[in-house]
Amino acid sequence: MEMKLPPGIKGLLAVNIAFFIFQNFTGGWLEGALGLIPAKVISLEIWRLFTYQFLHGSFFHILFNMFALWMFGKELEWSWGTKEFLKFYFTCVLGAGLLNTLVQPFSMVPAIGASGGLYGILVAFALMFPDSVIYLYAVFPMRAKYFVILIGALEFLASAHGAASPVARFAHLGGMLTGYLYLKSYEFRSVWSRLLYKFSDLFVSRTPRPPKLKKEPRSKKEDLVKEVDRILEKVLRQGADSLTDQERDVMRRYSSTKH
Repeated sequence: MEMKLPPGIKGLLAVNIAFFIFQNFTGGWLEGALGLIPAKVISLEIWRLFTYQFLHGSFFHILFNMFALWMFGKELEWSWGTKEFLKFYFTCVLGAGLLNTLVQPFSMVPAIGASGGLYGILVAFALMFPDSVIYLYAVFPMRAKYFVILIGALEFLASAHGAASPVARFAHLGGMLTGYLYLKSYEFRSVWSRLLYKFSDLFVSRTPRPPKLKKEPRSKKEDLVKEVDRILEKVLRQGADSLTDQERDVMRRYSSTKH
């Protein structure tokens, strides 16, 4: 496993820190303009479903979120590649925001933070590395699969109180649910492909592409998609380290057909 910071994580850290610094000079204006306010989302201020992730309420809020992003996200990005990782992350952010909006559509309380995406990352990490040990509260060791179940149960119980709060419990649950569906359903993944590849281009520099070759026959494309699905299932069952060099090459060729 490579030790340097992957580009997707590096970009997300930089953007979140830049927004946090800017927040300190706006006196709450940025939260009102970009935070996830369900009633305003219903009024077609759709950008809030995306922008709320870059705002944080305190130093410790952003510290813990960025630490979790680095700790768990880098493993996924090295395994999947930057494009696929960012597509997954932004899908979880949108899913988290949508569930939070649907559950309390008339709320005027702004929800902020990257937690929706991070809870999706936790689910993905547990599916890919189920037996990895995570220390709850930095003290109690737990396997990743049990840690995520516990966190999900705690968030569900907390959301049952139903009080509006900047700690958006339904957004956390939405991120977890979206992440699970994304990884378990090929059809769900394909819905967001074109939109989220465009978002990910903001963080990833693109190298010049060679001249386009003649399109492959349809049968070869179908065979490639089937092989990619098989490899993804293998990653979920056995982890990214189980992939052979040939399988990694298949994933690189498939990624190149998507952009």
